[in-house]
Amino acid sequence: MTDGQRWIRIEEELHLVDLRTRRPVRRAPEVLASADEQGGGPAGDTAGGPAGDTIFGPAGGPAGGPAGGPAGGPAGETAVGHVVAARHGALLVSDVGAHTGLAQLGEAVRRSRSRLAEAAGGIRTGVVAAGSLASPGVEFDPTPEEPHPAPGRESQTRAAARFRVVVEVADADEAQYVARRAVPVVPVLLAMAASSPYWADGRDSGYASTRTFETRWSPSHFTAFPTDTADGVLAAEDELLDTGVVVGRESIDVDIRPTRDGAGVELRACDSCSTVDTLVVVAALFRATVDRILAQRDDPTRRWDDPSPAVLDAAFWRAARSGMEGDLVDVSTGRPRPAPELLADLVEGLADRLRAGGELELVNDLLDGIRGAGTSAARQRAAHRRRGRRGDVIAVLLAETVDRIRPRAVADDRGMRSMLAAYSPLGEAVTEEVHDEAITEDGEPRPEYVDVLKAVSDLGPDALCERKAEVDDRLRDLGVTLKVYGRDEPQVFPLDAVPRIIPADQWARISAGIEQRARAMELFLRDIYGPGEIIRAGVVPAEALERAPGFRPTGRSVPEGALHAPVCGVDLVSTSPGEWIVLEDNLRMAGGLAIAAALRDRISEGFPEFGARSEIHDPRIGLDMLTQTLRAAAPVGVDDPAIAVVIAEDELGAFDLGQVAAAIGGPLVTPDQLAIEDSRLWRVDGDERTPVDVLYVRMDEEMLLSSVGADGTVLRRGLLGAMAEGGVAVVNAPGNGAADDKAIYARVPRIIDFYLGEKPLIGQVDTYLCSDPEERRQVLDRLGELVVKPIDGYGGSGITVGPECSPRELDERRDELRRHGERFVAQEVQSLSTLPTFDGRELQRRHVDMRAFVMLRPGDSGEILASAPPVALTRVAPAGTMVVNASSGGGGKDTWIHRA
Repeated sequence: MTDGQRWIRIEEELHLVDLRTRRPVRRAPEVLASADEQGGGPAGDTAGGPAGDTIFGPAGGPAGGPAGGPAGGPAGETAVGHVVAARHGALLVSDVGAHTGLAQLGEAVRRSRSRLAEAAGGIRTGVVAAGSLASPGVEFDPTPEEPHPAPGRESQTRAAARFRVVVEVADADEAQYVARRAVPVVPVLLAMAASSPYWADGRDSGYASTRTFETRWSPSHFTAFPTDTADGVLAAEDELLDTGVVVGRESIDVDIRPTRDGAGVELRACDSCSTVDTLVVVAALFRATVDRILAQRDDPTRRWDDPSPAVLDAAFWRAARSGMEGDLVDVSTGRPRPAPELLADLVEGLADRLRAGGELELVNDLLDGIRGAGTSAARQRAAHRRRGRRGDVIAVLLAETVDRIRPRAVADDRGMRSMLAAYSPLGEAVTEEVHDEAITEDGEPRPEYVDVLKAVSDLGPDALCERKAEVDDRLRDLGVTLKVYGRDEPQVFPLDAVPRIIPADQWARISAGIEQRARAMELFLRDIYGPGEIIRAGVVPAEALERAPGFRPTGRSVPEGALHAPVCGVDLVSTSPGEWIVLEDNLRMAGGLAIAAALRDRISEGFPEFGARSEIHDPRIGLDMLTQTLRAAAPVGVDDPAIAVVIAEDELGAFDLGQVAAAIGGPLVTPDQLAIEDSRLWRVDGDERTPVDVLYVRMDEEMLLSSVGADGTVLRRGLLGAMAEGGVAVVNAPGNGAADDKAIYARVPRIIDFYLGEKPLIGQVDTYLCSDPEERRQVLDRLGELVVKPIDGYGGSGITVGPECSPRELDERRDELRRHGERFVAQEVQSLSTLPTFDGRELQRRHVDMRAFVMLRPGDSGEILASAPPVALTRVAPAGTMVVNASSGGGGKDTWIHRA
């Protein structure tokens, strides 16, 4: 042994997965070749040993490479590491060489993983450190060098990855002396490393480490031989070989034993560790255990008794069953104890050894993060719960393997550990390039979310559930409910505790973009129902308008100079940090202002711990601006207009409509309460008749116009005539559907340029018009990648999402596009960003979009003034989907827009 610290070596197996399919692949030779081409890569040997052999020999170093110490290098420096292929090319095995310092050891592993990932990425392959994958694995055929089946090999029908820690000792006898006495600590180390919760077919096993069961049940597996000498090991192996059950020594699997050359004692764990921190801690605790055992070797008062086989089996079973998330078995007492307690006792017992090496603080720091983050098995299950997709599990493992996310970074000193431990800051982001608005790719809360997430974590799951129940009761009492498909009774609006936060600089860019957009669309409506200049210029072809379902003669009833769309809605999604695009315009009846105000009230009442009240805008400003906008829309000469809100009869109990009416100081009316006389609109209540100067429409346009009024006549002709004569202002005006048509949406950038001479200040989804032969040809070529929507579709009906369609569905849509392309548009698949959402146990990722608003009014010189009130409604998709429609079970969040 060298002076000072004993060197440690780590060898780990890494899965290879296709980055597109998230399935395991046999590309080890190609990855090694790619690493060689890049230069400076870790590849040394190619495929060491016979094809199909596991890289870890039963008592030595990796096949094709020497086992032992640091190859003559100075203490703390690495030996020449190397990487080889294993298991028919489905695994890489990385040996980073020997180190005496834990920090250097961890850095060497990170560097090796990073280089391998970079090399693999060039051939669309990723590297994953885990016991097994949440996916049916790569199947193996027996080879001439590998009799099959054989004890210890029956379960090897898929690639399974493990790691090996080797600690320096004087000789093989010393190694075996340690191996026998280190057995009691192994279950705890196994619990920390557990990372194979799924069976070979991808089903959840209910256990943290299926690999433990797959290896320990065989007669060829042992924890350690009950002997103190290397000769005793050989004798035990000979005894097993004489039974004829095991073909050769290479099939004997021992958890702790001397290395082949006797220079070290090795610990072999069933599961690879996705995080380097866990790997380093296991290595540190194993080395400290070796130090303690050898320091006590000459103490005559110490007598060694092998643990009870029954207790030891129970301890391994419990470690494999629950990892660090449940009880473990204390091997010394045979009693169950919480895993964190047992781990704390182990560290305390080794503290002197760790302190002597100057690494106790580092180990405690790493352990703090590991305790907060839990085992890889727990994090994998959390990833799967978000959407029920195996690909999300692989995505998290890919990110953790190369330190793109480090779970311990979330488990910080601000108290966010418990609630965010299972919250992968990537998850879907890895598979769909979706970013999370609250957590960075490094796992850190963004600055604006730190205080809120700390408050949420300090409350904890139980208190959050209690508070949510109180909030739900209040919402139900107020009537803030919605109709959900498949439910007979209205359901309380699902309000999540964690708000969405929009910094002031982001809102400034959003508001400028949507205000510009609203002004251009108002000019567009005036033009298409008036002089038609944009049609003559060819920017919007006449046939495009003729096909637009919302382009109707009713739009010509708006008097010259009056506004068509004083109240606009804009649906947006965040595509990357600080960046937003418009998904859809709503120039007919954009609702949500009253709901936004109600959600703020409920969050303020239910969660007073949340700060920032004085720093964010009050959403009631939206209702105030709505009132001012409706008054400004009054006919010429009316200074104090009477306003009424017209709704369908079955919406009379709707909370938001009642709140809007109360806010603007006008009554709710149904069409049968309206009558037209002398080009004026009147509200009829029994024998009383009161004028209506501004009619705020919150029902379908055609339903309103075809309804029978209070005098028994259909409203259409009289109401349109009163509008044209300036006797009443209808907000928003009929015919506005032409401006939020899906085919017109594709032309909005050109519309902005035509009317304003400006470039769009906010982007939108790339959209292809299938009426155009060239664009239709592109859509047909990429049909499996695009979303196709019928122009007259409503609420998602008739949409095909290419990546989710079967070949038959794509063929049917392809045929429709060839025959009736003019009826469709196609768009790039646009994923929605995510935000932390409480699911009753922890914070999980949920997709979100946002409804913002723009108010228009005429200026003194006839110009159009646009203002976006600092209020927005955030809509949350249910688990497993990106559909934010409330009727599909979605919910909402309070939206905090910061003051400048």
